[in-house]
Amino acid sequence: MLFPLLFMSLVSQASLTVYGNADSAFLWWRQFQNVVPGLSVESYGKEFITAFPENIAYYHPRQSNKLLINAFYDGTEVTITTQNLSEYRTLQSGQSKVFHFPKNFEQYQFTRSFSSVRVNSSKLITVLWISQRGDSVQSNYVPPLRNLGNLYSIPFINYNQMMASLYGTAGLLALDNWRCIVINAKKITNKVIIQTVSTNETAFNYNLGPYELFQFQTNGSEIKVYSNNTVAVLLTHPCVQTTRCDCNMVVNHVLPQNLWGQNFVVPSVKNLNSTWLQVTSTKEVLLKGHNIQILVSNSSYLNPFPYLGIKSQFITAPNNVSIRLISPGLILELMPETMFAACYLLQMNSTEGEAIIIAPTASKGKVYMDNDLLTSSGWRPIDGSDYFSISVSLSGTHVIWHPSSRIGVYLFERMESGIPYGGPAIILNEDPDADGCVADPALFKTATHVMTWPESHAYCSNETFQLSTPTSSSAQTEMSNFLKNNGSSGYFWIGLRRSLITLDWYWKIGDDSDYNVTYTEWATGHPLAPKKALCASVSKNSTKMFSWKSVSCCSKRRPLCYKKANYFNDLTFDALP
Repeated sequence: MLFPLLFMSLVSQASLTVYGNADSAFLWWRQFQNVVPGLSVESYGKEFITAFPENIAYYHPRQSNKLLINAFYDGTEVTITTQNLSEYRTLQSGQSKVFHFPKNFEQYQFTRSFSSVRVNSSKLITVLWISQRGDSVQSNYVPPLRNLGNLYSIPFINYNQMMASLYGTAGLLALDNWRCIVINAKKITNKVIIQTVSTNETAFNYNLGPYELFQFQTNGSEIKVYSNNTVAVLLTHPCVQTTRCDCNMVVNHVLPQNLWGQNFVVPSVKNLNSTWLQVTSTKEVLLKGHNIQILVSNSSYLNPFPYLGIKSQFITAPNNVSIRLISPGLILELMPETMFAACYLLQMNSTEGEAIIIAPTASKGKVYMDNDLLTSSGWRPIDGSDYFSISVSLSGTHVIWHPSSRIGVYLFERMESGIPYGGPAIILNEDPDADGCVADPALFKTATHVMTWPESHAYCSNETFQLSTPTSSSAQTEMSNFLKNNGSSGYFWIGLRRSLITLDWYWKIGDDSDYNVTYTEWATGHPLAPKKALCASVSKNSTKMFSWKSVSCCSKRRPLCYKKANYFNDLTFDALP
């Protein structure tokens, strides 16, 4: 066992980097760190991988490790795969399902293992990770594989420094047992190299098999992780001391380095009396905020941050960094401003929770919860920024969204001791939509042949679409954008026609008729007299402003079929099992 001992000695002396190709990785990393990320950060997906770190906190026999799967669509086929078993379930729209894992599945040895957990789904889902032992509870949303990477930077968290500042001593518990789990996320052999940052010495050069993981202790070290292919990385501690002389397990699904940022809002979490910031950077940085300046030259140093009080704080860095908010019993990776999004899913593990919402000053009054406008006078300005924040008490499952701006949302719950746990809420959509959180975007399609209006209506209905119904200026714009990019010419049928009895115009939407026609885009001279025209078509020609003409329903045109968007905020989710 000489190499593991040598490896642990090397880890404890200096900061580390995990790399792939030993000859070129360091140069590649230097080039990579200047790339502006363009990665989607929506937190739902079809492929996930994670593991359960050891949780010995509270020394309590009651223990639970579980994954909570949320389905958005009917007929969602979910497979949970481990080394020894596969479990299958078919879920319906809005259904939540819990999968339990035994205590012996936890990672407690510093070695390689095939005890990773894979989640695969036929349709989009979210995965919530929960570990509980007595009063020690931690939860994290598991990122989908597309949000993982092959370059990570993981600091050593100097917990002894924090506890010594509170009590003048590090306490009775061993606080140096921080661990890192690296999981090969793909069904291929994946080279992983661990290298010291300060000396560039290679400490570890290893091939992980398909879905294999490796856990090692990170005493006194900062870690950067690079691999040839995608990996997941967890930073964890089985039992850190809290201000109540208890201890609880903490875990952090680490962001890859291409999701770092420069601007952050540090949320004001309730009942956090002592807080620190831990900043990981590729070089010395000066953090700035409202009457705040913090010089960071060592990523392993915890910087006291007694500014949260009753309001959130805005801080900036001159280059991309990763920032964690640390408090006894809590480790929270902050989401940079570049990860703000239009809508989020929040699901409580307990009966009480707290959502912290960060919204632009000019549009803070337009935040929605589910399908209702969030009405509250509790918004507080965040000094030195164009943001306000608010704390909202919640229970159950909710969707929080904004129709026109990107916002930030954090979700926190509390153990029986009052210590919070949680983190960023799950991102459903990055881009705003006036009607909510888009699950399936609107779609248009046309036929290759011409047909009458009744035939067109039947054709679209048979394709699970309907004839396009531009009932507003925004719907007209949406339809026009499709027509601009469609190579066809001439006119297309839309779902507007006249009643044979009253001669009133109405929208034919599926099998329903809507006579509330308040918006039209008629071309000059239209609509014609009823005896000449009972149906409507739209011009493909942008020079005609995609205007409408009234024509005989027996004329031959191509149908313009439309399928409306589906929205997450219209779903009703199961109560948490």
